[in-house]
Order: sequence, then C-alpha cells, then structure tokens
Amino acid sequence: MHLEHLLLSDLYIHLPVDKLKQKLPVFLDKCWQPELALQTSDLDRLGSQEIAALHHLLERDNLRSTIHAPFFDLNPASGDRDIKTITARRFNQTIDFAIGVDASRIVFHPGYDPWRYARNPESWLNNSLEFWPALIARAEKENILLCLENIFDTQPAPLVELLQTINSPFLRHCFDIGHWFLFSKTPIQEWFEILGPYLSHLHLHDNRGRGDDHRPIGAGKIDFTALLKQISILNCKPTATLEAHNQKDAERSLKALQALIQKQKSG
Repeated sequence: MHLEHLLLSDLYIHLPVDKLKQKLPVFLDKCWQPELALQTSDLDRLGSQEIAALHHLLERDNLRSTIHAPFFDLNPASGDRDIKTITARRFNQTIDFAIGVDASRIVFHPGYDPWRYARNPESWLNNSLEFWPALIARAEKENILLCLENIFDTQPAPLVELLQTINSPFLRHCFDIGHWFLFSKTPIQEWFEILGPYLSHLHLHDNRGRGDDHRPIGAGKIDFTALLKQISILNCKPTATLEAHNQKDAERSLKALQALIQKQKSG
C-alpha cells in the first residue's frame, strides 16, 4: 500500500499469521501490505514450503511485509539464562521467517517493565546489552531492521540508553502510540525529541485511556494530529502499521489516516 504523501514511506496492516488462510485473500484483493504477527506456535507449525508460498503470493502482487515477533512468555532482558536462551531461539526463528518472506523489518517487545525492574533498573539494560548483538549481526547480514517497541514504558530513557549504547543502524525504535497514551508520562514532543533519531516504524491504533483496545483511528482519545506534527518535524519518513483487529476497523483507520495526512499537508 503506497500512500502518496510526505510523512510515511510505507504502510502495513496487522495480520495474525494464524489467520492467513482466512484473511490473506482480502489483503491481496485490497493490495494491503501485511505486518505478519507471529506466535511461537506459528514458528513450530509453518514449514519452508508454506513460507515460500506466502512469499510468492505477496511478490506476485508486488506487496511487501513486516513482521511482529512473538512475545508471550519471552523476555530478551531476562536474568534467567534458560529464558534468555529460549527467547533467542524464538527470535532467530523469527528472523528465519522474515528472510523467507523477504520482510524489511521486525518489531520486537524489548521486555522492559518499570514495575518489574524498579528495584534493579540496571539489570534490564545489562541483560539487553548481552542479548541483542548476536541478533543484530544476523539482521545486518540479511539487511533487516530490528525495531524495539515501547510497551509499558513511562518514559523513553531506558530504550534510548539501550539504542545509544549499542549504536547500530539495524536496531531502531517502533513507536506505539496506543501504548504511549496508556502508559507514558512523557509528552509526545519530548518523547520524539529523545527517541526521534532512532524512529523507524509506527504502530497506529486508538484507545480511550482505559485499556489496550486497538480501536480504529478516531474512535478513541488519542491526538494523532500531534503525532503527525512530530513526524513532520523529524522529516524521517517512518513506515507504519495500522494495528486494527478486523477488516472494518482497518478500513476505518485507513480512511481516518488518509484524512489526517491530507489535512496535515494542506495545513
């Protein structure tokens, strides 16, 4: 999906891999580019032939894809070596999948939780610094961007410290505006001043501040105009994914985003 505007370089729509057979025909018909959301069960279930067939369908229709890595029960910053080993294996399988469908980037949950690490804030950073370099080396070899998404982050300092310390063009930031609205205590302008230089990808969905509802854009309380203003200031053209959970919400979000971008351009 190639929107003709100045703010985003490419647009994708959330598609759980376990819904491929049901939903992929709609994506192909509408020329929607998928962000393929993986669970660990998908990594165990999908073989090389199925992955190659998916790649063929996307390539045939000139559609690109991004990947959302599995995250349930995984933690790249765990202090438990066995958990970290399993997480590394699952994340490497995710890179294998991305290579198979020729995806441009992978979104990962970095495992930060301000409550969990409150008593030992340095442990998350130190464990992360031990975990990511091997994956970054693979990503650089395959020319795939790894994007760390804000989840429970109340402020951007932990993420930016990790990104600054590693200092790799293949480890970037995915800004999830829904999570930011729910959990962050940092104004969006300040967030972008700090993490903007590392921004590569956006997750776009709305909520009313009470739960991670993944409502369509405009159906919650988030000020998307403020987000587009910050992107315009950065002039970095990130990619973006509409994280809608059904076709109706995806269509509503797409229409709302197009209207917001047109307003931004004309204003």
